[in-house]
Amino acid sequence: MKNKIFQLAVIIALSQLFWYCANVGMPTGGAKDETPPVVVKSTPEANALNYQKKTIYIEFDELIQLKDYRSKFIVSPPVNEQPLVEARGNKLLVEFEEDLQPNTTYTLDFADAIVDNNEGNVLENYSFSFSTGEYIDSLQVSGNLYDADDLSPSQGVLIFLHNNLNDTAIQKLVPIRMAKTNAEGRFNVRNVSPGKYRVYALDDANRNFKFDQPGEAMAWSDIIVEPSFENRTFADTIRIDSLETDSIHYYEKLVYTPDSLQLFKFQHDYKEQYLLSEERKERAKLTYYFNRPLEEDAKIALTGHEELSNVFRMDRSVNNDTVTFWLNDSTHYNQDSLAVSLSYIMRDSLKNAYTKTDTIAMYFFEVKEKKKKKRKKDDEPIPIPTIHLKKVKNKLDVFGQFHFALPAPAVKFDESAIKLYKHKDTIPQEEDFEFIHNEQAILNYTIKNEWEPGVRYEMIIDSAAIYDIYGLNNDSINSQFTVKSLDSYGLMRIQILNHQSNWLVQILNRKDAIVQQAYIKRKSGKIGFRYLNPGDYMLRIIVDENMNGQWDSGDYYERIQPEKIIYFPRKLTIRKNWEDDYNTWDPTQFNTDQFSKQFRKPKKKEE
Repeated sequence: MKNKIFQLAVIIALSQLFWYCANVGMPTGGAKDETPPVVVKSTPEANALNYQKKTIYIEFDELIQLKDYRSKFIVSPPVNEQPLVEARGNKLLVEFEEDLQPNTTYTLDFADAIVDNNEGNVLENYSFSFSTGEYIDSLQVSGNLYDADDLSPSQGVLIFLHNNLNDTAIQKLVPIRMAKTNAEGRFNVRNVSPGKYRVYALDDANRNFKFDQPGEAMAWSDIIVEPSFENRTFADTIRIDSLETDSIHYYEKLVYTPDSLQLFKFQHDYKEQYLLSEERKERAKLTYYFNRPLEEDAKIALTGHEELSNVFRMDRSVNNDTVTFWLNDSTHYNQDSLAVSLSYIMRDSLKNAYTKTDTIAMYFFEVKEKKKKKRKKDDEPIPIPTIHLKKVKNKLDVFGQFHFALPAPAVKFDESAIKLYKHKDTIPQEEDFEFIHNEQAILNYTIKNEWEPGVRYEMIIDSAAIYDIYGLNNDSINSQFTVKSLDSYGLMRIQILNHQSNWLVQILNRKDAIVQQAYIKRKSGKIGFRYLNPGDYMLRIIVDENMNGQWDSGDYYERIQPEKIIYFPRKLTIRKNWEDDYNTWDPTQFNTDQFSKQFRKPKKKEE
C-alpha cells in the first residue's frame, strides 16, 4: 500500500513538472532601446581638409532611416541643386550634383532627420562638416526666430549670413552661410569664418535664397555681427537628495558668440487688390467680395444709366473688404438681369494707384418657396411682411452699447418714435439716449446711454417708424435687455515700472483677441482694467512707435522693424466680483525665449 501511494505521488510530481515545462512564458527581452544612432566612421572623416570628391559616406552602429529629410536637410553654403541623400542599411550616402567650391567649408545639416530603424530614436541636431581647402572654418552664430505678432517660435525658416553688408544683399545675392530653425525657433549657423555679417531670416518660397518676393515672410537683425568665442563660467548644483544641496560646482566652457540673437519674422502687406466674387441674393442687394480692404470706396453705375448717381446706397463691412450696393429704385431692382460697372483702386508694380473698372452682369434667380400648409380658417388674413430687427442681444455689458440692424436700408427712420425705459422700480422710467446711425455700415444703429448695472431696459419703436427700400414698414417693436451687474465682473490692477509714453497696454482673451487697451497715463505707471468677464487673460505691451493705437508689422523696403511686443510673464485669472492686484511689473526684464517656450507653439505653415 505504501509503495502504491509513493508511486502515485511520483506520477503527480512528474505531471506538474511536464505541465510547467509545456507552458513557456513570453520572453521579456531586454530594456527598450532609447539610444540614437552613433557615427562609427565616415568618408571623409569629420572636419576633413582638402576633400574635393562629390560623395560622402557616413556609417552608423545600427540600421537607420531618414524622416522628412527633404524639409530638414540643408547644405551650407547653398548649392544650386540639392544633393542626393539616401539611407542604405546602416550607411548614409550624400552625393553632390555639382562641383564643390574651392577653399570652402561645407556643412551638411540634418537637424533631426536621422532616426534608428527599429525604435525611431532621433539623432538630434546632427551635422557633418568638411573643407575643400587647407583649413576649416569653426565659428558659429546662433539665436532664436519668433513670429513678430505673438512671439511664437518660427520653425523651418532659413537663416542667412551675408558678408556683403549692403542692405540690398538679401535681395540680390546668395548667402555665404545658412541654417534652418528647429521646432523651438532655434538656429545655429555653423562653420563661419571670421568677419562681419548681416543676419537674415527668410521663408524662401521660390527656393532661390533671395528675398525677391514680398509675399516671403522675413526678418533681419539691425546688428552687424562679428563671430567670436569666449570661455564662459557655468555652475552645476550637486545635491544629496531632492531637498538638500551638497555643493555647487563651477566650470568653464567654450562658447561661440553671438549665441542669443533674436529675430522677429513678419510678412509685408504685399497682396494686390482684386475682386474675389460677387453675388445678388436679393433683388436690391449687390455684394462684392475683395481679397483685402479697399483703399478708397468703390464706385458703381448701371450700364446705360450712368447719369443716375443716387440710385445706389453703399454698405461696407467692418474691414472694408466687402461692399454691398443697395438699389433704391424698384424699376431697376425688379429686373432679373442687371449690367453694372464697378470701379476700385488698384496699384501697379511700382505701387502707383490707378482705377480699375469691371463690367459685371448681376443675375437674380427667384427661389420658389415651399407650399405652406393651408390656413385653418378660410377667412384668416394673409400675413403682411414687416420689418424685424436683427443682431439684437438680451444681455449688455456695463461699458457696451445697445446695437441693432435692419434687414435692408431704411428710406425713412423716425427717431422720435423710439422710446427707452429703465425698469428699476415699479414704474418704468423713460430715459434720454443718443441715437446713432452708422454711415459706413448703413444697416446698423446704436442706442447709447449711461447704463445702470443690473437693471432691465426696454426699447420701444412705434409702428410705421421705419420704411425701407422694399416699401416695407415695421409693426410696433419691443426689445428688452438687461445690463450685467457689477458683481459679475472682475477688476485687475498693476503698476508698470520704467514705462514709456508710447506703451500701449492690452488685455487679450484666450483667443488672443483684444478685450481692452489703454496707454499708461499716470507717472506712477499704475493702470487698471474694469468690467472684465471672469476667465483667463494675457497682458501685453505694444511699443507703439507711431502711436496709432495698434500693432504694426515691419517693412524691409523702408527698413522699419515690426513694433516690439512685451508680455506679462504669466496668465491673469480674473474672478467674478473680485479685485486682482498684480503688484509691480518691470517689462524691461522680459525674457522672450522663456515666454515663447511656456506659452507658444510653432504655427502651422500655410500651404
